Amino acid sequence: MDAVTAQIGTTDWHLTGIRTSHAGETCGHCPRTLKNLYDIKNSQTGQTMTVGRGCCKKVTGWTLAAAEAARILRVAERQARKVAAWAEFTAEYPQIANQLAADTSPSAAEVKDEIKTGPSYRWAHWVRVYQTRH
Repeated sequence: MDAVTAQIGTTDWHLTGIRTSHAGETCGHCPRTLKNLYDIKNSQTGQTMTVGRGCCKKVTGWTLAAAEAARILRVAERQARKVAAWAEFTAEYPQIANQLAADTSPSAAEVKDEIKTGPSYRWAHWVRVYQTRH
């Protein structure tokens, strides 16, 4: 799976990681030595930087508090897991995956969510559930 990134606001900048450096590391924007670091990457230019919270705002234009940074990265990681699970399910059950993708019913939505968030050993069960409902 590719590295997970979370878009910072509506900018081209993406948060790629949050780190704590016990020895301290120099900010990529200013000369300060920081212990709490944000790794960011510009999706248009490919530029990567390691910055602190204050410089994150200066570089991206968005204030990104520690809790918000952690939250958006968790959401991005959760979404990446769902996409990966659906891709695996589609490879294993291509016909059912196509039917589910086209089905907009609440029942299909429930089955799709279970497939994306649940363990793969339960997929056969959810296929049977879907087939009995349709």
